[in-house]
Amino acid sequence: MRIFLISILILCFSFVAEGQKRRDSLMVLTPDMIFSYGQSYNSWSVSAGLGPVFMYADQSGYSLFPNREIDFGPSLWVTKHLVPAFAFELQYLQSDMFGQEGAYGFRGDLMDISINGIAIINQMSSLPGPINDKWNYYLKIGVGATLFRSRLFDTQTGEVAQRSQLYDSSNHDYVVLGYDVDNPDEKTSRATDIVLPFGAGLMYRVSNSFDVGLESVLRFSASDRLDNILTGATNDRYLYTALNVSYKLGKKDRRHMRWTYRAEGMDMFGRPQENPLTDEIRQLEEDIALYEANRPIDKDSVVITETLRIVYDQYNVKSIFFPSGKFRRFSPADQLLMGRIAVEMINDDHKMLSLYGYSDNDGDAQANLEISRERCLAVKEFFVHQLEIDPGRIKVVALGEENPLSPVEELSPRGLKMVNRRVDIVIE
Repeated sequence: MRIFLISILILCFSFVAEGQKRRDSLMVLTPDMIFSYGQSYNSWSVSAGLGPVFMYADQSGYSLFPNREIDFGPSLWVTKHLVPAFAFELQYLQSDMFGQEGAYGFRGDLMDISINGIAIINQMSSLPGPINDKWNYYLKIGVGATLFRSRLFDTQTGEVAQRSQLYDSSNHDYVVLGYDVDNPDEKTSRATDIVLPFGAGLMYRVSNSFDVGLESVLRFSASDRLDNILTGATNDRYLYTALNVSYKLGKKDRRHMRWTYRAEGMDMFGRPQENPLTDEIRQLEEDIALYEANRPIDKDSVVITETLRIVYDQYNVKSIFFPSGKFRRFSPADQLLMGRIAVEMINDDHKMLSLYGYSDNDGDAQANLEISRERCLAVKEFFVHQLEIDPGRIKVVALGEENPLSPVEELSPRGLKMVNRRVDIVIE
């Protein structure tokens, strides 16, 4: 049992790893290979398989591969794909069953009907689609019912066992399910149990009409009576491993949905996927709104404007404010401000820009002078490289801590720090 679960995990990881090999693939995708809601695809298929059924019950031991009789059973299933990565299927399995451990064994047959969900692993990877246009790997999980008949027999005599042999009682009923307890050769209604399938498989695309595959599914019974013994520590289960052939219903010249590649911008359910930058932009807009609403210079803007008029002897002064440090990315509001100034300069070739850089008085004066120069150069670089303004029309004046706006008593302490970390853009 542990080996089965470990094998499933290793299989899943190998599926994903194999999918990454497509990064170097030279295959060119044609429109019919790319999944899109604007196109039609075949989505139904019917499959038939044949393989061994290994019973794991109280009377069959718990080795991965039994060393006695192995029963083979056929299966049929119908599959409907909803999107390339997910599908549902209705599956039917029929098989004899056998197990022998110690003095007793059991023999019978079962019919298994289940509804399963299928998740194609490689369709969920970072490069969703078939491996080399030929392979799909999938997990399967579902729920169903097992209808079975079973008789317990004595391994020495081969006769059907009676309850008196097992429990030292006067009850001479035969230990059977689906047979008459007084006549073990006469069939009655089958016993029924819930079953939970779980497993993995792979499929190979032969053509637009046919696939071949191999799958191994462990079916967990909800009870402990398939072998007619109720004393086990765990419920009975059986492993069905089958080779199968699938016929894809629909037009022969049309691709089946499970062999398409998910288009960029779609999630594994086939829904349009939001661009990951959208959330970042939305968050940035919220941060800007919060910053603009709370920064202290907003309420002091009239005071700042009037003070700058006194400093530069004109009103045509625009300022970009900086947090502490040398440089930051310009906000959309800053870019818009510089864009408007650039339009004004493009419309009048005689206008020039002077960039006056300032810093607060925290730290060394020489270092602050360099910081103010870095801020001016960052603004100039934006004008030159992003807005295509002639660098000869831009003058940089780094002033560091010189001429702080500290005499403005109406500003809040936090506002004083911020307004002294700025670049004044003076249009001359």
